[in-house]
Amino acid sequence: MTWPWSRPARQAPAYVDTPAGLLSADGTHYRTTEPLLREYAGPVVEAVGLGTLLQRAGVWLRSPQTITTLLLPILLFALPWWGAVAVALLVYALWSAAAPGLVAPGFIGTLKVLEHPVVQGLLYVGVLSAFASSGNLAAMWTGVAGFVALRLGLVAAVLGPVIRPIQQTLHPLPPADQTLRALIVREALLRGVSLPGIDAIEAKVRDFWKRGKT
Repeated sequence: MTWPWSRPARQAPAYVDTPAGLLSADGTHYRTTEPLLREYAGPVVEAVGLGTLLQRAGVWLRSPQTITTLLLPILLFALPWWGAVAVALLVYALWSAAAPGLVAPGFIGTLKVLEHPVVQGLLYVGVLSAFASSGNLAAMWTGVAGFVALRLGLVAAVLGPVIRPIQQTLHPLPPADQTLRALIVREALLRGVSLPGIDAIEAKVRDFWKRGKT
């Protein structure tokens, strides 16, 4: 007899291919489809796996949050709380604007580890405890507020209206699609694979995006 709780948990799919595009497990929407990617970037998709590509793209898309979350405690040691907040927000905004076109596959594994809540939680427990012990309550409470605001996406929500126009100026595609495209191109370069159809993917995504905005 097999008890219900002894059955292996069903693993959620890495992505869902819908008429409106790909939806990854982390909730990111890509305005392209699996058949299109396999047609024009087949060698990379076959070598890496579409699910893995989407997972790596998601990690890179979250890198502004990851980097800023790790940077804030360091800044609080070096600067007054208001200066640390100002620099952290500036770094977040600049990296959010530039990151979709600067994908570095070699750093994605490190970012995946650093974005883990346990890793970040342990860092903040240690740093905030040090601030509390030294009586630097302003830095301690700034760290608490910053951690919560970054983890809950409040910083992204507040700075989004400022960042999005800059992204549209810098990149021809929406951030998720630009990140995926850059990742595929760099994976192809690492493998010495030619992708003559990558521009066709970009053209279709741009057409899809424009139709979605009208």
